[in-house]
Amino acid sequence: MSFDNENIHDAAAILASGTALAGAQKSPISDGVPFVVVPDGYKVEHIFEREANPARAIGVVKLRDAASFVTYFNRQKRAESLIYASLDPAKILGVIDDHRAAEAEFENEDGANWRAYRVEFAVPASREWKTWTAKDRQALDQLTFAELVEDNLPDIVTPDGSTMLSIALNFEASKEGNFVSASRLQDGSTTFVWKEDINATGNKIAMPSQITLKIPVFENGSAYPIEARIKYRVKDGTLKIWYELVRPHKVLELAFREIWSQIEDQTGLKILLGSPE
Repeated sequence: MSFDNENIHDAAAILASGTALAGAQKSPISDGVPFVVVPDGYKVEHIFEREANPARAIGVVKLRDAASFVTYFNRQKRAESLIYASLDPAKILGVIDDHRAAEAEFENEDGANWRAYRVEFAVPASREWKTWTAKDRQALDQLTFAELVEDNLPDIVTPDGSTMLSIALNFEASKEGNFVSASRLQDGSTTFVWKEDINATGNKIAMPSQITLKIPVFENGSAYPIEARIKYRVKDGTLKIWYELVRPHKVLELAFREIWSQIEDQTGLKILLGSPE
């Protein structure tokens, strides 16, 4: 087979075209990420490290309090940025590059955006909230109940601390005894009677029918009052005692709304209830 000048010129053009493809190309689409086409199937390989800066901001920034969320979101927000909130679990999510408002005057312009740059505040529950909700409606022996009261005495505002400490100490003293009766008084409190042996004089412990806690729901958040009804069962000389928090979900909602309002005020945006998918 012979080659003339025209064949040689065509071959050179083909080789030049191949060489051009082998070099880094600027992507024509909006993310602008450069790429090269390499041999062995000529697949596309993106070359992120060739540019001094990323073509666009992506990632999720995770923060631990509302003040940090506001500071970061305000630093990065754009006209299209939005904030979402969900309560179960409690979370505030800011989407910096959310979809833009559709532009009716431009054909095929629906405002689509990447939604890939986010700032997240997964609102953490306080230790006090986790402690009291973990034991809610769990039947405890008197010693375990007494230890719970002693360890968390500052959380109880009604009755006062000295009264609750006295109750806890009496429960601890009764650990070797048998409970023989429980009677409810006119004021709603309950008197437990226990004996160390069958011939001993009965010892009495007065327990209110309800206590009031005042605890923060979220880390570094405001403290809220929450009622807890005291329940008990005496059987075969054994006392089981527990508490039932009264509508804790409403206290949770109230605390979350406070954080919600703080973020709205400090970012100047109305938060949307829900989450982007």
